[in-house]
Amino acid sequence: MDGKATVDGVTQSIFIDGEWRGGESAREVINPATKRTISYQTEAGESEVAEAIDSASEALDGWWRTSAFERSKILGRVAALLLERAEEIGKTLALESGKLLTEAVGEVRFAADYFSWFAGEARRLEELVVVDGRATGPQIVVKKPVGVVASLTPWNFPVSIQARKLAPALAAGCTVVARPSEEAPNSVVELFQCMVEAGLPEGVANLVTGPAGKITEPILEDPRVRLVSFTGSTRVGKMLYERSAPTMKKLALELGGCAPFIVLEDAGLEQALEQAMIAKFRNCGQSCVAANVFYVHDSLYEEFVEGLAERVRALKLGDPLREETTVGPVINAGRRKIMEEVRERAVAAGFEPIASASPLQEDSGLSPDCFFAPELLAAPSFEKLSQDLLQTEIFGPLALVAGFSDLGRLIPDLNRNPLGLAGYVFSEDAAKAAQVAISLETGIAGINEGVASATNMPMGGVKDSGLGREGGHIGMKEFLEPQYLAVKGQPFSAWAFGEQRRGKP
Repeated sequence: MDGKATVDGVTQSIFIDGEWRGGESAREVINPATKRTISYQTEAGESEVAEAIDSASEALDGWWRTSAFERSKILGRVAALLLERAEEIGKTLALESGKLLTEAVGEVRFAADYFSWFAGEARRLEELVVVDGRATGPQIVVKKPVGVVASLTPWNFPVSIQARKLAPALAAGCTVVARPSEEAPNSVVELFQCMVEAGLPEGVANLVTGPAGKITEPILEDPRVRLVSFTGSTRVGKMLYERSAPTMKKLALELGGCAPFIVLEDAGLEQALEQAMIAKFRNCGQSCVAANVFYVHDSLYEEFVEGLAERVRALKLGDPLREETTVGPVINAGRRKIMEEVRERAVAAGFEPIASASPLQEDSGLSPDCFFAPELLAAPSFEKLSQDLLQTEIFGPLALVAGFSDLGRLIPDLNRNPLGLAGYVFSEDAAKAAQVAISLETGIAGINEGVASATNMPMGGVKDSGLGREGGHIGMKEFLEPQYLAVKGQPFSAWAFGEQRRGKP
């Protein structure tokens, strides 16, 4: 397995059957902070995707038969390489996505945690369960890898989300065809280089970079791809759901979110404000689990708005590689335009502009095209606001605060939202907060916590926010198929005790 190469200024970012190669065309990868080209990546066509599926299919039997201990060792080496190169890969990630450098490095380390965790899960994998219950013989449940997996990931957390899919799939004995977003492929190429150097056998993991349409189409049509694991929009997720029906693929979908952040009357104000900033502005608000609207009890509404306004004004736009920067660019000019449109809708719906960060300095040397100054808007009563607006996923650095007086009216309104990924509840009474969190129709809930995510816990949503779970032991099950075997003969209990009961040795 040779290292990736650059030919005529184009990175050979397609990895098939243990080799880096070029494709039918190339695409610019743009730094959103400067709008400068940082690399050219090869784009796969249908023929490369077909080859990648061929490669994964041919490698499946050998990888499944590789001992769980050996698979675990390889995943552990991937984790070690990611940690060793966290600063280097983090810088690559920050340049292509606009993510703050500290957050980017943290993401790479989080990706390493996934490989480390699932290296352990590979060793703990129960491949055989034997039970009695049939008089005519024992029953056996064999857990087998689902087969070839397609891993389709977005630009906002390109390394950690890819790791969250790759690590359990590989631990389970599956082989993979992975596609990163064309907006931020460089860091995923670096992730794959770590897997190459860790000793992953040829064909087990294959990478195809390029536009979604050309890559997704052959994946959906090929019956050898047994599971599609996708993180992205609900619209695309539903399309994949529909298009996977002819070949009866399994789906693991982590889709859009619209997370409510509820501040109860007995919440600790400082803690709520501190966590609100993290939940809203981490990764410039471009997270499916980001706080969408803050619902604050009337008794704390004015203090919360005042405290959040002070913090929003203190945010500093700038180069994501510089330590003093607290907010970088959004991913592209289109996303900035969407933020402007959502702001206009919010004002029209009755939200009042309260505070904003200072705009990007003209002499910063950065391009203003992708920068949106964080802003806070507020309205004293959520009941007077448009449900359509409140159910819109903001996905950017625009904070909306709405007051409420009756939790009994708020929760049913929130649960009418077709999206149900995450939610947050703040109260100094943890039991009360947990009761409210359980009443939310979401797959994830933070209690006095603005970031609800861990490698050993399941992540995923309900309703239009997706199918299945990623992470933890539950996430491993997505990549396994149980097979029931009924064996003709005596039950195992008879094998163990039958002869002794008759006085025979």
